[in-house]
Amino acid sequence: MKKILLILAVLLITSQFATATPGCYWVFFRDKANTSFNPYEYFDAKAIERREKLGLSLYDITDYPLNSDYVDAVSALSEEVVGESRWFNAVGIMAEIENIEKIKVLPFVSHVVEIAGEMTVTSYAGMVDDENDETYDIEMLKPELLPQLIRMQGEKFAENNIDGKGVRIAVFDGGFPSVDKHEIFSHLRDNNQIIKTWNFPNKKEYVYSWSTHGTMTLSCIAGVYQTATGVKKLGLATGAEFLLARTEVNPEPFKEEIWWTQAMEWADQNGADIISSSLGYGKDRYYTKDMDGTSHVAKAANMAARKGMLVFNSMGNEADDPSWYVLITPADADSVISVGGIDDSLNKYRHIAFSSYGPTADGRRKPNVVAFGHAYVANPKGGMTMAYGTSFSCPLAAGFGACAWQTKRDLTAMQLKDEIEKSGDIYPYFDYALGYGVPQASYFVEGGKKTVEPTFEFEKDGNTLKIKCQQFDENTEVFYNIMREDGRLHSYEHVNAEGDAEISISNIDLYSPFTVNVYYHGYVGSYKIEGNKNGNLVYAHQPNTKVTDATKIMSRNENQTEREFGKPMKTHLLLQMNAGFAGVKTFEGTTNKQKSTFSALVGMQWNACKKYSLAFGVGMGLDDYRGEALDGIVIPTPTVTGVMTLQKERFRTSNLNIELFQRVKLASGGLLSNGLTWDLGVFGMWNFEDRYVQVWQAAITDNYRKSKYINKNYDFINPFQWGVKTAITYDIVSVYAKLRISDLLNPSLYPGTYKDFMKLEIGMQLIMIK
Repeated sequence: MKKILLILAVLLITSQFATATPGCYWVFFRDKANTSFNPYEYFDAKAIERREKLGLSLYDITDYPLNSDYVDAVSALSEEVVGESRWFNAVGIMAEIENIEKIKVLPFVSHVVEIAGEMTVTSYAGMVDDENDETYDIEMLKPELLPQLIRMQGEKFAENNIDGKGVRIAVFDGGFPSVDKHEIFSHLRDNNQIIKTWNFPNKKEYVYSWSTHGTMTLSCIAGVYQTATGVKKLGLATGAEFLLARTEVNPEPFKEEIWWTQAMEWADQNGADIISSSLGYGKDRYYTKDMDGTSHVAKAANMAARKGMLVFNSMGNEADDPSWYVLITPADADSVISVGGIDDSLNKYRHIAFSSYGPTADGRRKPNVVAFGHAYVANPKGGMTMAYGTSFSCPLAAGFGACAWQTKRDLTAMQLKDEIEKSGDIYPYFDYALGYGVPQASYFVEGGKKTVEPTFEFEKDGNTLKIKCQQFDENTEVFYNIMREDGRLHSYEHVNAEGDAEISISNIDLYSPFTVNVYYHGYVGSYKIEGNKNGNLVYAHQPNTKVTDATKIMSRNENQTEREFGKPMKTHLLLQMNAGFAGVKTFEGTTNKQKSTFSALVGMQWNACKKYSLAFGVGMGLDDYRGEALDGIVIPTPTVTGVMTLQKERFRTSNLNIELFQRVKLASGGLLSNGLTWDLGVFGMWNFEDRYVQVWQAAITDNYRKSKYINKNYDFINPFQWGVKTAITYDIVSVYAKLRISDLLNPSLYPGTYKDFMKLEIGMQLIMIK
């Protein structure tokens, strides 16, 4: 009994420790009283030039430092001050909840917000159907360019010596190993194009280690690879200047939002024109309804735009996650160029399977543009490799943006954003998979787009609208959407006509007063639906780039609204396998049996919120007890012939299990993003079969003959068992402790001096959540 109480006390202390773990918070101040600021000491000359060009004040209060007395007072109640934000007049801290309550009532504190999520990179580690991938002999491609740049008409920039010179790009990532020695970046080092670096987690300049992700994303902006026939560009902005910021580290998921915000301010201070961020927040912190541009990082991205910087951010890789599906933040920010992914094809036009879809939760159009989501990147160990993810479409577009800005340096960041959208090869057509398409260099070096003759016409036949294609070929796809009056899309589709020269949209009058917009072979047209009246035919702006694809991608309709804008699926399928043991113990000279156990359960997990879940599981188990028989158990002695000795014995129970438990998420992370969790609950078992097995072996003279004897279903075994269980899990691997409170042996029926089997079991378990 004492040992049971001791174990329960340990569990209680563990739960108290878990709840007392310091959390991560933003503490916002009411003012910046008694602070001073010298912009000429704080800002790089390029930052001052940018402000003067935009007519912005050099003495904006958002650039002033925080009141040091406020920071010191909060620091005294904190475990750690992670970082400060001038823009938001806030300090990021680690603190225990009781101290947070004290901080909230300080007179100079405006409010406190918990940081409860993990920023993740947007490279893709899942399986991708590569039947649409194309292989290239890179030695035979156009001079200096790889396919990912040819798709953006990068040769137009190269022919005009446009390489991003004069533009400064800040890259945020988890590290940049080998950038200080890799041959793909030798031109950046030789020409001193890496202006500054800062490692926010470690508070030092060195960034050339840790996550290889940053090395790969930087190569998609400015990498140059030497081949047998010459150099090949991996990115377009090989002449740009760079600021490299390390903002991510897996063991510190809650602090990354603070570091990312600080990196924004650091980039502004040091004269960045463009931000390339292949990072973002999704289901580990938010629901899909929160993707409305109001998150802290979205506000920081919009603040950067106000200060004249153009932010490129990955859309995310959530399209194949049915619980999420849409973009992540800060890709939902209004002023951000959010970049989706397409397959790496120069002949087809296909949304890559994992690239997150738009729109934002409040209905704004996203993505803005797309680029290859399967790209050549620098291999940190040397040479090139290929990688999947909108992590790489984002820097490809950022490099394009630097070159575009070089051609029109008089544009503001928001004017350039509009121009990049207009350069999209399917503009003004738009949908939530492709945005405005792939940006095209010809728009910037040839003064816009050429006029294209109509390639289709509309014909209304009763309640059916026909899109009748001209110049039809079987590899060309028709893109169309049905747009509401407010500009939002009711549905859209990418359709292969499969030999027919027309596509029919039936029941078209049901969509009145919507508009059908169509892109085909470089031409865009629109048809306004007005009930049973003849539609008004409107021919829109006419892009000139021809695109082809022969596979239907998707269709959206009103039935998907809840999945697009509601909370992600809160109920999950739970699969669990346990393997454990209980040690040997001696009772007054009698050795208790050693136990091994195995069980498998299936159940459901209900997420009450991001950090707390309730779950249950039902399954089957086997418990084996090995060693000497307990003193006093009456086992029928088998009849043996000859001289035989007992070699093995095993007592086994087969049982039906049920577990009920609560799960607390302590931290994010893991390959499957399940994070670090702590479980506490109860279990019950019904022993529906008991076996006692003995194996006897004869002596040498009897040719080692073996005999096996099985006795079943002893009445001194209690059929029902119950107890408590706790577990600590990281991602899918767990360590658990299980304490049986009830007695396995029935003391009223057990004929010997009462002793029981070991009650404490420890083990490992695998947990899969779907």
